[in-house]
Amino acid sequence: MSRRGDEKRLTRTAALVMFATLLSRITGFLRTVLIKNIMSPQGYSDEFLVAFSLPDLTFELLVGGAIAAAIIPVLSSSISKENEKEGWKAIGTFLNITVMAFFFLSIVFYIFTPAFVGMVAIGYEPGTESFSLVVKLTRILLPSSLFMILAGQCNGILNAYNRFAAASFGPVLYNLCVMLSIIIFGARSVELTTVGVMISAIVYFAVQLLCTWRHFRLYRPWMYLKSETFLKLVKLAIPSLAASAVVQVNAIISRSFSTEFARNSVTMMNNANRTWQLPLGIFAQSLGVAILPTLSSQYALDEKEGYQRVLNNGIRTVMALCIPSTMVLIVLNREIMQILFKWSSMSGYEVAMNGLALLAYAPALLFQSVVVILNRAFYSIQNTRIPLLTGLGTIGINILANIYFANCTDFGAIGTAMAYVITVMVNAFLLVVLFSHKTGQALIPDNFVFLAKTSAVTVISGIVLWIFTLIIPFPADQGFSVKQKVLEILSVTARLIPSLLVFVAASVLLRIDEINRLLVTVLIRIRKLKGKLSK
Repeated sequence: MSRRGDEKRLTRTAALVMFATLLSRITGFLRTVLIKNIMSPQGYSDEFLVAFSLPDLTFELLVGGAIAAAIIPVLSSSISKENEKEGWKAIGTFLNITVMAFFFLSIVFYIFTPAFVGMVAIGYEPGTESFSLVVKLTRILLPSSLFMILAGQCNGILNAYNRFAAASFGPVLYNLCVMLSIIIFGARSVELTTVGVMISAIVYFAVQLLCTWRHFRLYRPWMYLKSETFLKLVKLAIPSLAASAVVQVNAIISRSFSTEFARNSVTMMNNANRTWQLPLGIFAQSLGVAILPTLSSQYALDEKEGYQRVLNNGIRTVMALCIPSTMVLIVLNREIMQILFKWSSMSGYEVAMNGLALLAYAPALLFQSVVVILNRAFYSIQNTRIPLLTGLGTIGINILANIYFANCTDFGAIGTAMAYVITVMVNAFLLVVLFSHKTGQALIPDNFVFLAKTSAVTVISGIVLWIFTLIIPFPADQGFSVKQKVLEILSVTARLIPSLLVFVAASVLLRIDEINRLLVTVLIRIRKLKGKLSK
């Protein structure tokens, strides 16, 4: 396929994945909003969120990072080399091993749940109601990890076959099922809500298995432990599993320190965390999923120039979206949190604190976007050791930063966000330096002009946005109503439009090709949509 054809296909794929990820993130975000407005007033939202720590860690330990780092590259490489059967020997063996490992790990976690809860919720004293509730909910949730693990592996298989739609829209179904559980049971019983989450995981796996079923024709329930392809997969998977577990451990550390502060602090920090991760998932993670098979194939075929071009385009596209998004989160932090989360009783002080939490988290969007793309880049060259080692180093940084902010400052739970930003900033810097050293690709010099121009345009548009926040008032809080919410959205929209126009105009004047290309793609898709609607 020609270079132009490759770029068009990649653009279409990225657009599809971004759209599916957008729906997934929106439904996931609505799930968070429901937790805040339905479960938080009942007084058990913190415990509900903390109870996901061990199940989520189980998923990351057994399959999380292996999907992108091992399953997709190994299977896609086998397919491109017309050796699909050998690839399935490796994938099938890995699947069998992870299922057996799940049963062992879940038994350990179930027996010693109280001891583990003491580590993931250091603010809850053993014997207290909160501690006992977290133990109970954790044990209910543990079986759901098996179905999430199997669904995750199905997603990896679908991505390897370039079936991105089926893989990307699966999480939307899961989120909708969880939302339904919260709506039905959230205000009545946290235990029933948790059971609903487990059933949602079963439904998610069943649908993903149905979409993947025809590719299982080469699956065999045997262990091909001596297969060269399997050994290669294991070599890639083990460090990547550890690396993804490190990410989850850092999240658990932040959540654990949050339990030391006022009630609903875990919920507040979760709200802010999910808010900045919304653009991260839509932009960085979706593009990372889209470019990984292409990068893996080009590396396998030793197409260095094509590899470099795709990677730089990926970095620039993500930065073109994430840099201005970070600016918006910083300038409109309070307004964003009020629009998103104030759907019931919520004091002005609580809204302000949620805004400060988002402000503290906002810079993480930039650094974590770099981490996401470069992790995929390392996976594509079949090097998972470096992401692992850098991730392990961040655990110590995260713990020390949290201890400092908790004991030496008055920031309270917001200090956990600041500690996280420091952690991902160090991680991003190390990955940039080490990838450049490993591949000889000068990431910073290659992208410096683009980053400088984009930053300048963002600063200019940010100043415009700040000016219009002074000119256009945000509606005074008169309690929740549809009219109040519409006025809030209109106020923020009126502030954003001039800033967006300035951003676009400045991008054109400075000839930022990547941003202009994104604008052209959006305009073309709008025109096509209008054409379809007019028929």
